Parts: sequence; C-alpha cells; structure tokens
Amino acid sequence: MIPCMLRVRLALVVALVGLALSPAFAARNGQSATSRALVAAASKYVARYQQDVSFLLSDEVYTQTRTIDGGQCEDRVMRSELFLTYLQADKEWVAVRDVVEVDGAPAEGRQDLRALLAKGDQLRGLISQVVARNARYNIGQVARNFNEPTLPLLLLDAKRVNEVHFERRDLTQDGDVLLATLAFTERGRPTLVRGPRGSLPGKGEIVIEAETGVVRRTTFELAQDGFKVKLITDYARDERLGLWLPMVFSERYEKTPAREVIIGRAVYTNYRRFDVTSRIR
Repeated sequence: MIPCMLRVRLALVVALVGLALSPAFAARNGQSATSRALVAAASKYVARYQQDVSFLLSDEVYTQTRTIDGGQCEDRVMRSELFLTYLQADKEWVAVRDVVEVDGAPAEGRQDLRALLAKGDQLRGLISQVVARNARYNIGQVARNFNEPTLPLLLLDAKRVNEVHFERRDLTQDGDVLLATLAFTERGRPTLVRGPRGSLPGKGEIVIEAETGVVRRTTFELAQDGFKVKLITDYARDERLGLWLPMVFSERYEKTPAREVIIGRAVYTNYRRFDVTSRIR
C-alpha cells in the first residue's frame, strides 16, 4: 500500500512541475524569484512561524514497514499525539511523539504528555526523555531520533541560514501563486543531524511561495557509509488555525550491504493549541 501511495504522490509532483509559467506571470514575479529574494522571504516567514506555531497538538497515525533484500519482514502502526513547538530559549523546533497505541495495543510505560508539559520550566529535559523513550518503537536496525517533520525549517533560522548553500531550481504556477524550489546543502558545523563520526551534512529541497515565503514542502536527505535517508514533509493550510502545518511526513531509510529498507508514513489531523496550564482549545 505504501509504495502505491508514494507513486501517486510522485506522479502529482511531476504533473505540477510540467505546468508552464505564462510570460506575463513570470515577468510580474521576476524580482521575487531570485535565490537571494527567495531565501530572504522564506527566512522571514520561518521567523514568524516560530512564533505562530506554539504548543500545538495533533493526532498522528504513523506506519512503518521494514524489508530486507526486497522481502517484507515487519510492519508497525502507531497512534499518537504529536506535540509541536519552537523553543525560543534553545532555538530549536521540537516534535514529540506521545505514543498511545502500538499495533493495536496500549503503549507500555506511557507518561501523559499533558502532565509533562505542565512542568514548563523543565520542558527541555523532559522532552529529551520522551524522545529517547519513544525511539524504542521504531523498527529496524537503523537507530534514529531525528524523524521530525519540521526539522528542515531550522536551516532557514537566522542563526543557520547563512551557513547553508541555496540554489533556485524550478518555478511553477499554482493558480495565482508562484512556487519556487530551493535546493540546499548544509555547509556549517555542527549540522542538524550527527552520526557516529560527527557532523552529517544534509541536502535537499524546499518548495515555497515566492512572494510570501510560505513553506509548502521540504525534502531532507542524508548519506554516509552505506546509509541513506530521505525525509519529505508535505504542508497544508489549516483554515481553523490559519497556518500551514505538516499533514504528511514520509521517510525512507536504506542501509547496505544488508539492504535493509524502512519506509515510514505519518498523517496528522485535528491540530489544536495546548498551553502549559493543560487547557486544549
């Protein structure tokens, strides 16, 4: 089922890229489509976004499939609440998966995320504990704790953006909106993700609205010593909250020579705000 869904998504992307810009539309938006202007717009948007996306909860259905040498050997389905926020003091995005159910059974040793978040002054340490604990539900031999849908947005943060190489790629027209694809490569150290040998530079693409900098899609890739990672986040507008939020998060991890492949797909619904006084609205 998952490979079919991925093929459908890729077909839709190919169809979108095939749309041609009208000469008048391209001319009207030419100044906003330079690499420098696009990065500036996206960075400004992310700065606002870090303020707007504060203490959100969503329902998550997260499926993982593991294969070795092309033969399926394991599946996992998790139902969780995903806590999403930006911690100003640490200058980091945090996405915490509070697993409620694993393969149809209640998660063992679960500590209520609402109770944890009520301890606001201890938030950083508590979140680290939850992230480490929930990583145990990941299947396969690939150890990972960076499977967060908002991770690539950190590259557009003011403290990192100048240490990333950006290059404008495709321009596409979505109605009256000009979409631009920015290819990126991490150059600064430390990198967002670190492996056994230290910094692990990421590369990928960010699709944004050229005029507003709104992030529509991110692709983040890593490769080192026979280990490959590809993370894709598709955003959609939540009309109730008035924000573009992660709706589908797709993962692929490949490890050779064992030829182990892990494919994950998380779908998010029912976004709502949460404050540290334990009120959800």
